[in-house]
This record gives sequence, C-alpha cells and structure tokens, in this order.
Amino acid sequence: MGAVIQLDFPKAAQSPRLSLAAALKRHRLPELLIETLMRETAVWPNLSAEDALSAALARRMRLQPLDLECARGLVLVGPNGAGKSAVAGKIAHMALLSGRKVEMASAADGLALFRTASFDSVSLMVMEARGFNPANRRALTAFAAMGKAEGAESIGVVSAACDAEDVWEIVNALNLPRIIVTGLDRTSRLGATVAAVTAGSALAHVTYGARPDDGLENLPPSLLAKMLLD
Repeated sequence: MGAVIQLDFPKAAQSPRLSLAAALKRHRLPELLIETLMRETAVWPNLSAEDALSAALARRMRLQPLDLECARGLVLVGPNGAGKSAVAGKIAHMALLSGRKVEMASAADGLALFRTASFDSVSLMVMEARGFNPANRRALTAFAAMGKAEGAESIGVVSAACDAEDVWEIVNALNLPRIIVTGLDRTSRLGATVAAVTAGSALAHVTYGARPDDGLENLPPSLLAKMLLD
C-alpha cells in the first residue's frame, strides 16, 4: 500500500463558509443554532465571513444596557454558580460611582419592600434571588414565575463557562426581559455566550472578571463575530 499523502491547503484557499462552520463548531454552539446562523449568513454572499456573521447575529441580538442612574430595583436570577453575587457587586460599584445610593438585599426581602411601597425610591436596590439547579425543571418554572413588583426588574444571570445547550434552555425557561452573561474570562469557547444572547432575552452586559471594579461590559454583534472567528 502506498504512503498516504496529506495535502495542507493554505487558509486563504479554504471556503469561507467551511471556515465559518468550523469556527462555530469549535466554539461548541448548539447544532441547531449553527445551522440557523449558516443559513442566515448565506444571504450575504459578497460579505466577508466576519461581516456576514455579524449581520446574522445582529438579527438575533438585542442590546439593552442597564441604566443605573434611573433603575430603582434589580433582581438577579440565575442558577447556582452563575455569578449573581459578583454581578451584584459590579452593579453596586458602578451605581455608587454615578452618585447613586445603593441598598443590597435578598430577592424575598427586597421585593417585599417594593410591594408594600416602603422602599426609598431615591436609592437603587440590588437584590439576589437564591440559586437553583438548572437540571431541576420545576425550579426553573418556579423562578420564571417569580412574583413581580412595580419598579423592580428581574435580570437573568448565566455563565459563559456552562454548556451551551443548558444555557439556551435556562434563558428560554426564565423568559426574562434582559440577561447578563458572566465569566467570559473563564472560557475559550463562546458557544454558551452565543446561545444566551440569541435565545430571546435582550443582552444587558457581559463580564470578564469577578471583582466589582472589573465592571460590566457591552458586547455588540460585530465584536462577538470577531471573537468567534479569531
């Protein structure tokens, strides 16, 4: 039997679509999401892979950063280990820098104050809901149905270091207006991030570190596309 000859084609000679598909698989996006993005990028055959992916992501992403100068109450909801406490610290840090007075509370205690109209409306109250096991479907349903109070918004918190399929299911099940994706510094794969920001909820922010002064970052589709293809 003759020797097997392996041909190594230069990167530039590879099909842009094949390169794009390979990048999405490398980042471990859910298969259905890969198929959807590949189909949508094909609408712009004259664009570069990065620009086409950016356009496809822009169709599915909504960016709604927190307004910490006007917000009254924020309830952080997410599974165990998602980084809710770290996010609470970041929100408090940024709000204090803007001149706001900040109160910290559990979701149960804070929402009780909102429901009885006994909370000082000048302050921002940052509330943290207890965590849950994402594999527990009953728990997900319960948190999705968490009681609301006028002036308080529930924000989903999910980790970029989790399994992409799990994150997709969590964001869909919680069905909250906005989410924050944490821990982008703790993973080299962006599948969970893409799943989170395209699952229907608007993206408020992403985080790259646990310290309060690490801040809350924005992630536009163009930057996410670049990160996926780098």
